[in-house]
Amino acid sequence: MAAATLACRPEPQPQPWNSLTDVVDTEDLLLYEVNPRAHSSAGTIAAVTADLDRIKSLHVNTLWLMPVFKMGDLKAVGSPYCVADYRSVDSEFGTIDDVKALVAAAHDRKMAVIMDWVANHTAWDHPWIAQHPEWYTQNAAGQIIHPPGTNWQDVADLNYARPELHAAMIDAMKFWVNEVGVDGFRFDAADYVPFAFWKSAMDSLKGITDRKLLFLTEGERPDHYQAGMPLLYGWNWNYQLQQVFGDAQAPATQLFAAHNAEKTASPAVRLRFATNHDQSAWEATPVTLFGGVEASFAAQAAAVLMGGVPLMYSGQEVGESGTTSFFAKDPVNWSANPGLSDRFAQLYALRVAHPELRYGSLKPYAHPNVLAFERELDGDRVLVFINTRTTAVTFNVPTALRETTWDDLISPKSVTLGASLALNAHEVRVLAK
Repeated sequence: MAAATLACRPEPQPQPWNSLTDVVDTEDLLLYEVNPRAHSSAGTIAAVTADLDRIKSLHVNTLWLMPVFKMGDLKAVGSPYCVADYRSVDSEFGTIDDVKALVAAAHDRKMAVIMDWVANHTAWDHPWIAQHPEWYTQNAAGQIIHPPGTNWQDVADLNYARPELHAAMIDAMKFWVNEVGVDGFRFDAADYVPFAFWKSAMDSLKGITDRKLLFLTEGERPDHYQAGMPLLYGWNWNYQLQQVFGDAQAPATQLFAAHNAEKTASPAVRLRFATNHDQSAWEATPVTLFGGVEASFAAQAAAVLMGGVPLMYSGQEVGESGTTSFFAKDPVNWSANPGLSDRFAQLYALRVAHPELRYGSLKPYAHPNVLAFERELDGDRVLVFINTRTTAVTFNVPTALRETTWDDLISPKSVTLGASLALNAHEVRVLAK
């Protein structure tokens, strides 16, 4: 009898990106902000694409690409937020085909890409200045002005009293969605732009029914949510983070107060961050601002585990110190602090593995020096203890938690809580059951 022939099953093939199913819900976002100028010595979009496997290993699911539009020359100071053409890429960063390649490569890795959109102002040599001066804010003498209340002398303020401007700006946004394939936008300086524009923009973009788009709004106005913006900046929470972990040594409970105030102000989801491009440039990176690598990690743990959508910024995961400019090339030292990046990845992995860290209720445990809280969803519980201080601290365990046994998620082992818990300087403990 002839030997039976076994049929070979073909290897399962990866499914192509589906913008309706592969783009995550807002609450599930794990954001990585890319500063192309700092991300490599080349400072290009192509260099970011080459780093996608490493970025993906951080358990990131969405990239926020800082502006790569053609930049202005007139009155310019090097800011990528000085846009001279909304439909082209500055040669410093590459070409529009490079953006398409980045988006395609990210999609191959099941990551979305959102673009930084600058709606409040343009460069002084944007063609609209000559073609449509009425689209800009003017003083009594009829001169176009920079954004009022700012020192942004390199840009001209747009006047959204003109409905033609609304249409032109929205049309430019749609170009990047329909022609380049981006998955949404981060809206720069949104508090400076009136509600009417944001409402018309969101209605129009959400009318693209064959795409699921993501939106991050740099603003805190409550009416942004009414305009259709689901994710706002948590500026107040971030300010309190700096007060708690910084020199002020404010009580850790101030973070709970900020969290509750944001929930009261708007139903929107909030962005949680220990830094971003503005803070790392103008104040300092978390390592410098909070006083060391361990302090920077503890602050990021608070941002990742407490609630909202966490953000990681280029170089933060290797503990960049000092400041990081985005007005000029300032490459990250990717060899700094070996092992720190793996710890950042572990935080994001915990968010992925434990839905209660995304959707669960928040129960705070008050302590002046320890950020302690529980997240619970459908009976699944996670306990978090973060020492916000530079010295060891003893946390008095609440009676209800004593003699309970948990799985330690940072250093896998079983832990039974007693009457107190000793925490080393800036130690982070995450327990689950």
